[in-house]
Amino acid sequence: MKSSCTTTDEEYAALRHDVGLIHYDGAGLLRVTGPDATAYLGRVGTRSVDFLLEGQSTSSLLLREDGSIVAETLIHCRGADYLVEIWPAQASEAVPHLLAAAGGFPDVTAEDISARHTVLAVEGPSSFRIAQKYLDFPIASLAYRSCAAVEWGGGTMTLSRTGLTGEYGYKFIVPSGAADRLRAELLAAGAVECGKDALDICRMEVRFASLEHEHAGGPVTPFDVGLQWMLDARQDFVGRDALEERRQQEHRSPVCWVADASLESAPAHGAVMAVSDAEVGSVTHCVWSPSLSRFIGTAVVEHGVAASGQDFQLAGTGTVVRTISAPFLTATSLDVALD
Repeated sequence: MKSSCTTTDEEYAALRHDVGLIHYDGAGLLRVTGPDATAYLGRVGTRSVDFLLEGQSTSSLLLREDGSIVAETLIHCRGADYLVEIWPAQASEAVPHLLAAAGGFPDVTAEDISARHTVLAVEGPSSFRIAQKYLDFPIASLAYRSCAAVEWGGGTMTLSRTGLTGEYGYKFIVPSGAADRLRAELLAAGAVECGKDALDICRMEVRFASLEHEHAGGPVTPFDVGLQWMLDARQDFVGRDALEERRQQEHRSPVCWVADASLESAPAHGAVMAVSDAEVGSVTHCVWSPSLSRFIGTAVVEHGVAASGQDFQLAGTGTVVRTISAPFLTATSLDVALD
């Protein structure tokens, strides 16, 4: 929850050009231990963790038996245990899903520690300078999708290099009793509090799929949102067989599009995409991009027209949108060296 009064434009500018502070309120956190921990995580998730070394992190999907997505997770290997981090909007279903699945593995202990910890993050081209203050080694050594135990405030917190904006990004998983103090330090160091709207814009611009928004209604599969790259073909994960059957039946694919500059308002979720007045798909999500000065979004369209550089009409508006290859823009952090 934000405590400052800033506009979405100001927050967007902080995330893209300086440093923003994000509170992942309601994030799910599970501590997984035991001899069968890797087997358990490889079964409930779509990616293997067998070769995940201490200090490394990976993303993984949780699927239902029918192949639909429960949640997207980050799995951090901390040596003695694994820490499973779940996106806030999906935590209420994902946490009991994971706890129930652990019952099938006698040598696994899955503990819900969500209430005892808070997840704060800094993202933006300057965020590494703030994160460096909490490390006793050069921050350039903390690779993307990695984590480290940090001694701070008389205790230990986990600092990971992960994010959703395409910029430099670092998360702090801190005991909840110390969260207010850490938040105050991050603000004092120059971070600007940012809400979900600004984060959602940045997320779309660099094409991090949003499970809450990018769907055509009903259960979502990895193919619906372009997350099939997160399926490990070597893993016998929950939902694999059902997903293979559903894949053969899919007749629409996700695409990214940029609207003509004349479009003055965002098309509604489900707005019809057409070619020569023939319906070929529908809008799944749309945001206004300050950097591009136009609306950008995602849609699902028939396989035969799911290609970059295709023009579609937004039914009822007379506006043309064109599909493009993701991402929509290049993150500004690519021009900033870690030093």
